[in-house]
Amino acid sequence: MNYLAHSVISLEIDKKINGNTLYGNFTGDFYKGKIEKIELQENLKSGIILHRLIDKISDREENFLNEPLREKFGIFKGIVSDMYIDHFLCKNFEDIFCKNSDFENMEKVERKIIKNIEKYDRLFPNDFRSFFDWLRREKVLVRYKDLDFLERVFLGMSKRVRKGEILRNAVYELKNNYEEIEEKSLREFLFVKGKIVKNFEGSEKL
Repeated sequence: MNYLAHSVISLEIDKKINGNTLYGNFTGDFYKGKIEKIELQENLKSGIILHRLIDKISDREENFLNEPLREKFGIFKGIVSDMYIDHFLCKNFEDIFCKNSDFENMEKVERKIIKNIEKYDRLFPNDFRSFFDWLRREKVLVRYKDLDFLERVFLGMSKRVRKGEILRNAVYELKNNYEEIEEKSLREFLFVKGKIVKNFEGSEKL
């Protein structure tokens, strides 16, 4: 799951348990090692736990996107599926979230997410700061529905990882199998969200 998916799960969880998981969940990839050794205030660590649980479920062999992506993208299938899920969440945001929840629209939710993360500016890991500045400046979360923008993101990623050239084909493959990938992306997100939201209580057990 990518940043939008992680964030909306946190927003739902935090309302349910009166918690504060969003910062840790959003920045989870930037905190390494055992939870107890991470230098972060205790009330924010539950977000990192949540992030790792989401990733653990998403990484299962039965992930609904593995079948269409494994052959084309190999070890990069996880990166591609994460981006696809955020694309379809953004595209279908109002249909999925706004009818029976407190969410209003994607733009307002993006502002809410960014504002929440900004509160912890003094805690940012060094390598997160420049990424967050880009994400905020470019309004990335709300632009994931734009295939041209998504292609630019994949192109940038392809230059930063070894053998990442294959990522340049991600939007081409998406366009060629759009309806199938949309169905499986949304099914994967809803599966993970359902399992997490139902059971998460702030501990490492699920």
